[in-house]
Amino acid sequence: MKRTLSFVMTVALLLSTAALGFAAPSKVTVWCWDPNFNGASMKAAAAVYNKTHTDVTIEIVDIPQQIEAKIEAGLQAGGKGLPDIALFQDFIIEKFVQNYPKAFVDLKAAGIDYSQFAAYKVGPMTAGNSVYGVPFDTGSTGLWLRADYIKAAGLNPDSYMKSMKWSEVIKLGETVKAKTGKPLITYQSDNFDMLRILVQSTGGQFFKPDGSLNLRSDAFKKSLAAFKEMNDKGMLYLAEGWSNWIDSINNDQAAGFLNAIWMVGTIKSKPENKGKWMVVPTPLIDVAGAKAASNNGGSSWYVFNSAPNKAGAIDFLKSVWASKDPAALSFYNDILKGQGAMGTYMPSRAGSNYTVKDDFFYKNQAVFADFSKWMEQVPVLKYTPNYSAMRDAVANATLKYFQGKIASIDDAIAAAETEYKEVMGN
Repeated sequence: MKRTLSFVMTVALLLSTAALGFAAPSKVTVWCWDPNFNGASMKAAAAVYNKTHTDVTIEIVDIPQQIEAKIEAGLQAGGKGLPDIALFQDFIIEKFVQNYPKAFVDLKAAGIDYSQFAAYKVGPMTAGNSVYGVPFDTGSTGLWLRADYIKAAGLNPDSYMKSMKWSEVIKLGETVKAKTGKPLITYQSDNFDMLRILVQSTGGQFFKPDGSLNLRSDAFKKSLAAFKEMNDKGMLYLAEGWSNWIDSINNDQAAGFLNAIWMVGTIKSKPENKGKWMVVPTPLIDVAGAKAASNNGGSSWYVFNSAPNKAGAIDFLKSVWASKDPAALSFYNDILKGQGAMGTYMPSRAGSNYTVKDDFFYKNQAVFADFSKWMEQVPVLKYTPNYSAMRDAVANATLKYFQGKIASIDDAIAAAETEYKEVMGN
């Protein structure tokens, strides 16, 4: 009798709680891969959200290896085992959207205003009228230069703190090499990034709208020609592999490099170089419509249609990552300083950490303000599902061209096309 009465009272309590509008605590699960960068940034976002949503737990799961393979396995299983939110690199998302067209929530339809984000980030996550992701970090690029080597070459670094054409950069490189013996740019020889930066700055595309290769464009040829001229004039220090490339920067093997905002941490790891580095806009290729801006890297957040807490995941992303609420804007300002993560939500750039001068750089350059300004101008690059195969084929052909194993730009393009077709089977 007591047991029956206790059961009845418990049920009555639950019903009365529901009637009063109380809900059981909910959980949003997020997959990402770097606990010190994107994971830490998401943790900071969760802290902001939990100030007004105390009943929601944001569980951040670190997937340090093969996150894309785990996601693909889950998608093939109809969404089984997948989280609510996952982080994707921008260059790979088009493959997933095309292969699994119903896998992701249309966040434009859910009310996110994409006019507030850097346009180049929105391009790869867009299919038709749908937009599937919430942009995270930028890979806004610049030409990093050592002011001390420019001085050693008898030149004034102030004269080069501007937007330049590659022809001007090449002239600078010739002088620096002649006077100091240092190549102007260290370049990872087995990597595609530098050529991609050049091509994207022109607004050029590696693929045509029908998905076929587009390597014979004026933009691609002029980018590769500028790259080859730098190589032939001894302006490039070729480092094989990421670690060797980083070492070449830290060990002063060259007077600069071309890459993204996320290299700030690497540069500052050598405190003895304080005051020596400066960053200028990505140089211009002589092509109509080219910009003094480009991108390398970056990732974005996506919600799965199979998400156990889809509504909660959408609300979380909208409330923190896509909001002009002061707490959300402050969050973007905080992760710039704390994690070195420059977001691509444009209203956030008014934060003090975006505009502050940095005494590590030559003449206290406000590098974050500059990169955020350049980010606004980055042309949209569509990657397509076949980007990785194209990237590897072009990187291989470029290296052979530099080594003299391929005679001309047209031959290098033909070699890349051949390798690409062999890999793709068409």
